Parts: sequence; C-alpha cells; structure tokens
Amino acid sequence: AFSMLLTPLFFIAYERLATRLGAPSVSEEPDEINDQQPIIVAGVGRLGQVLNRFVRMAGYKTVILDNNLATIELMRKFGFRGYFGDPTKPELLHAAGLASARVLVVAIDDPDAAVRLVTYAKQQRPDLFVVARATHRTSVYQLWRAGADKVVREVFDSSLRAGRYVVEHMGIPDFQAQEMEHAFFVKDRQAIRELADLWDPDVPGPQNEAYVKRSQELNRELEATLAAHLDQKSDKAG
Repeated sequence: AFSMLLTPLFFIAYERLATRLGAPSVSEEPDEINDQQPIIVAGVGRLGQVLNRFVRMAGYKTVILDNNLATIELMRKFGFRGYFGDPTKPELLHAAGLASARVLVVAIDDPDAAVRLVTYAKQQRPDLFVVARATHRTSVYQLWRAGADKVVREVFDSSLRAGRYVVEHMGIPDFQAQEMEHAFFVKDRQAIRELADLWDPDVPGPQNEAYVKRSQELNRELEATLAAHLDQKSDKAG
C-alpha cells in the first residue's frame, strides 16, 4: 500500500527528467509474457498507472503492457509487474491473453496507434469490453468508430471538477454545484455521441455545416440545463 501511494510521485519525477534530458530510443526485444489476467492495460503513463492502481486495489488482476522500457523498469522496482513491448503488435496482445480477457484498457499516447489497437482488438474479440483514452475530440470520434465501448477524454473530468470549485467559491452551494457538474457531464457526453454521427474525417469541422449547426443547438441546450439549476438556487433562496 505504501509503494502504491509513492509510485505516482516517482512517475511524475521520471516524466519531468525524461522531458528535460530527452527520452532515449530503445530497440530491446519485447518481454516474453508468461501471465494472463482478465484485464489488459495497454499504456501505463499518467492515466494508465492511476487506473491500474485503482483496479488492483479493488481486487482485480491486470496485465500491463508498455513500449517505454524505463517506465516498465520503474514499475518493477516498486513491485508492479509489467511487460515491455508494443501493445499494438498482435503477437504481444495475444500473449497477454486477448483471447480470454474481459477488458482492454487502451491508454497509449499515440492517438493513431490507439485507434489501430482498438480496431484490431474488436475485430478479434467483438465481445471484449474496451475502455480507451482520447487526447482530443477528434480522437473520441475515431475511437468510437473503431469500436471502443467507453471513451475517456483525458482532461474532461478534471476540467469539470476545477469548474465546480470555481462556482462553489463564487457562492453556489456545494450540493448544487455537484448537481450542475453531473448535468454538464451527462449532457456533454450525449452531445459528443450525437456529434460523432455527423463528424466526417474528410471535412474539416468548421466546413461541416450539419456538424456546426447541431453543435450550436446542443450547446444552447446545455446552457438551458445549467440555467435551470441556477433558477432552482434562486427559488430556494427566495
């Protein structure tokens, strides 16, 4: 438990050092995988390592894959088993237990590689539950079309929480700020799913008239939803 608590600090220190010095390229052979678990975590950076700690503390076992050798070696020093190799390689994915896994978490940094990984995994295992990390809105659309069951925008939740802290400080009661945060979360996710159907990879967003029009409509609906919560605050105050 103590090592789990300290691990994020060492990951942060490593990332800063690697950025300053420049991470060396490695050409080592991938590890031989001799472990298969119901959950495969592909990519163990900032998102992947927190997710992995949470899942393991909940009592579930994981197989960790990452193509950054230094990250894998650091994990091992703190008692976490991980395997070095490119998670997008079919042979590595199958060795990690793709045929029998229940969940695949795709948390790698390369958006294009993430789409390829989701596409391949779903082709091999349509029943596999895939949670994928998106780096931006276009990435969300691409991952959904590739077959991901759940897509996580890497800064969305933290941005909403920060916004809640702001409105709480400005005078909105805690419970109401939480309700507004949840309403924003639900409506925005619904909007993203709807806009994904209108998104066209061959047409830039500003030139996609149907996409722009519906985006504006959904934004007005979201504003109306939050305004209704503010009206509730005014009614209670009155």
